[in-house]
Amino acid sequence: MRVILGIIAMFLFSSIYLSANEPYQMKVSKDERDNICGLQPYKYPRWMSEIELINGKKLHFASVKCMMLFYFKNDRWSDLGIKDDKFKLKDGQVLAHLRPQKREAYIKAMRVTDYKTTRTIDAKKAYYVFGSRVISPKGDDLVPFQYEADAKEFIKEFGGSKILRFSDFKLNLFDLLNL
Repeated sequence: MRVILGIIAMFLFSSIYLSANEPYQMKVSKDERDNICGLQPYKYPRWMSEIELINGKKLHFASVKCMMLFYFKNDRWSDLGIKDDKFKLKDGQVLAHLRPQKREAYIKAMRVTDYKTTRTIDAKKAYYVFGSRVISPKGDDLVPFQYEADAKEFIKEFGGSKILRFSDFKLNLFDLLNL
């Protein structure tokens, strides 16, 4: 009897452990639209990206470029359910008028899709290839990878002028990509 209980306990523990360590995958409904370009992100699984807000809302995008244009330029934060007091400053200013550094306080996570593996990865830890011959559904874009070695391998095959990190991003980069 103890052996059976031990086996059951091991099975339950391993099930809980494995489910807790499954990699996160973005879930996008077919009726959801990119907040910047209007495309349906589910149609472009290799390019999908996501911003998760602290209020629980998840915003999906058809490309890294769209997500970053939203991050840097969006003036519609209040349209996204960000109207409660958590999203207002003491002087009544709303999030839409804040610099991106201030917006960080309201973003729980930013995620992109690794171009090689199609796994969801942390946007702030990714390596991005700039200037390759590969284009996203929105044209010129950054191609994200979890590992720098994969980004370098990609450049050998598809070109690219440099590898960037999230900390390198500035609005003018995405304005340039958006020409």
